Amino acid sequence: MDSLSQEVYVIVIGCAFFLLVAIGIIFLVLIYQKRQLRYMLEKRQLQNQYTEELLKTRLETQEQTLNTLSKEIHDNIGQLLNSSKVLISVAQRRIATPEETLQMANETLEQAIQELRALSKSLSKDWLEQFDFIENLNREVARINAADGIRLSVLNPTHLTMSKERQLVLFRIVQESFQNALKHSKASNIHITIEQPNGQIEVRIADNGKGFDDSDPAREGFGITNIKLRTALMGGTVQWKPLQPGTEVKIQLPAQG
Repeated sequence: MDSLSQEVYVIVIGCAFFLLVAIGIIFLVLIYQKRQLRYMLEKRQLQNQYTEELLKTRLETQEQTLNTLSKEIHDNIGQLLNSSKVLISVAQRRIATPEETLQMANETLEQAIQELRALSKSLSKDWLEQFDFIENLNREVARINAADGIRLSVLNPTHLTMSKERQLVLFRIVQESFQNALKHSKASNIHITIEQPNGQIEVRIADNGKGFDDSDPAREGFGITNIKLRTALMGGTVQWKPLQPGTEVKIQLPAQG
């Protein structure tokens, strides 16, 4: 083999060697990137699981608090009011001609007892699980409409294709939304629309109140934070849209999760 052939041979071997080294480096880089991607995905998944568990824990604590409050209203305050009503009735029977004021006090107390019973039921998780979302919402609307000053109306399907657990969370979201309107908007009318398009649940709560200032940091109160947390836990979205006048809350989430 002459010197030229040897040089060509050495060059070919060298090129092949450097090509193999380059391929090896590329291969190692690809493996590294793949591992990095897998690590990032696993890290994101763990963060999502942690966030979801944190949300569940927080909401479970809130549900326990509401359930405890429900029992306290029913067992403690309800019993005190019932005892007061009995005492008023005894006083009425002992008076030959009871005053009209005493009769009005007795009737007002009876109304207060009924309102507290309805409120106690609406806070009780055990009671809610016996009924579906539509029934509970209509009962809550009827309870609020029984008082003077504001009118609630609902347009809804006959039933929702959701599990009992998801119906309960959705009920809390809607309940929190119109309670915010009752407390802060100074509205005279609130209209709730519920639809089920393509495996989704869409709820719109519109009021004719004073609206809100989206740039006001004080607007992000406990109620709105609660709505966002519960909606996120359900895999949905929530938006606040200004109306003329008033505000619309739009909630969208999957029926199944």
